[in-house]
Amino acid sequence: MRAAGDDEGMPRDDGVVPGQPCWVELAAGDPGEAASFYGELFGWRMEYEEFEGYGRFMHEGKSAAGLWPEATSGAAANWTVYFTVEDVRTSADLVREAGGQIVVEPRSLNGHGTLAGCLDPEDVFFMLWKPEDWGCTQAAGRPGYWSWTELLTRDPERAQGFYPRVFGWGRVRESDRVHWTVGGRVVASMKPIPPETGAETLSAWLVHFAVADVREAADRAEALGAVRIKELDDPLYGLAITLADPQDAQFVLIPVPPPETAGRFPIAAR
Repeated sequence: MRAAGDDEGMPRDDGVVPGQPCWVELAAGDPGEAASFYGELFGWRMEYEEFEGYGRFMHEGKSAAGLWPEATSGAAANWTVYFTVEDVRTSADLVREAGGQIVVEPRSLNGHGTLAGCLDPEDVFFMLWKPEDWGCTQAAGRPGYWSWTELLTRDPERAQGFYPRVFGWGRVRESDRVHWTVGGRVVASMKPIPPETGAETLSAWLVHFAVADVREAADRAEALGAVRIKELDDPLYGLAITLADPQDAQFVLIPVPPPETAGRFPIAAR
């Protein structure tokens, strides 16, 4: 989502609590290729908005993700996470106070909501978002939908000082992973990048999508032009496969969260 104007409106009543990730968006130089790839992989269908070529990936009649036609500059495409807040300007001030930067100043998006673009102290990009009439994922935790949001970081101590200050998050540690909570509910997680990992692995918010069969979906993604980067078989959460799409945007495939783990997953099925 990109913006114009500067008025902030009333919040949308959609059950998404402040501090929770609520939307994911792909910025890609070739939106047609992106629409084709994710359409074949997840069964998504593209709907374009009236402003600036912005698109929404639709799945089973619900908004699944956004697509922003980023001008080609040689940089890789990327997935961005939006976090809902009660007041974008107040949260932007908290970002600055906590050591981050505002790179897109708070502004209204044609009456749809108010946003701001931010960098955390490690230069990880994310968005603040106060929705009005639309702008949150309408389903999650099902096959073909966003299901997990995790920060990979080289400086977990700094991240633990930054994000709770901005969003008011609580913390629950599980081995080397930290689960971020709002009102006792897990909304996101964080995992350190191992020190031995090469410098090409940058801190980032990684977007995870649920599929019925992780290996089959990963094989299909590769056949469509994706590159497999890493596999991790977690004893609690199951197999996770990280891929880069044909425009080098990284994402992760994971199993559909089983009912017995619903309270431990950052996005509950809805």
